[in-house]
Amino acid sequence: MRIFQLALACVFILLASGCATAHRDKPSVVQVDLGKLLDARVVITQTAGRLQMANYSLDRGDSSVLITKSAAKIARAGRLNTLPDSGFFAANKQHPDVQLPYALAGSGPQVHRSPDRSETYSFSVSPGKYRQMQLFFISAAGPTPISVKLQYLDGSSARRTTLVPDFYFLLKPGDKNWFVLAEDFGKVNRSGKMTESDHHFIHGFSLNPDPAKVLQQVEVSKLDSKSVLNLFGATGKLAD
Repeated sequence: MRIFQLALACVFILLASGCATAHRDKPSVVQVDLGKLLDARVVITQTAGRLQMANYSLDRGDSSVLITKSAAKIARAGRLNTLPDSGFFAANKQHPDVQLPYALAGSGPQVHRSPDRSETYSFSVSPGKYRQMQLFFISAAGPTPISVKLQYLDGSSARRTTLVPDFYFLLKPGDKNWFVLAEDFGKVNRSGKMTESDHHFIHGFSLNPDPAKVLQQVEVSKLDSKSVLNLFGATGKLAD
């Protein structure tokens, strides 16, 4: 009987340990799948030595296209700071690990591009209680006023309004909840030749969701402006 009790105790400990391990291993960072919302290529990449060109400029012209490091070498773009091939940005004090879609899209679309008009679009997130949810933008041809609605499972919602900075400019002290994800990169034209060597930024915006509520959808409204807004991705950090 004593041996049987000891065996049961060992099984219980192993099961408890396994459950604890599984809980610890549960991903706390969510890279949101934007799916069919992605509709434009604004970054020149490469696969197997072949360039995969952009089909849009970030703005309304032809000289504000981004390029990755390996693609710039193949294109002989010139001496400029480039985006990382991986599209991965390691966690720091301002954001968790971030994986932008541009590096995973192959020849497909990389961003959601809103031209110089008003537009509202939404995307679902994996339902959960989030400590943070962040959006990553480039606003070109000027800043972009936006309104973001957080929709919770219980039917309640919250709204955030802000101004997306133009991607040429550094953040100002009054740019609340904004930070820089990627900094000091240059740009090329649609042919992959350098137009500016550096001083451009992908900006991140923290939505600060209610961690006590289950978030299920984010809605972005681009308010009327003459700028072009490019959504590069969304990443969430789950609450404990």
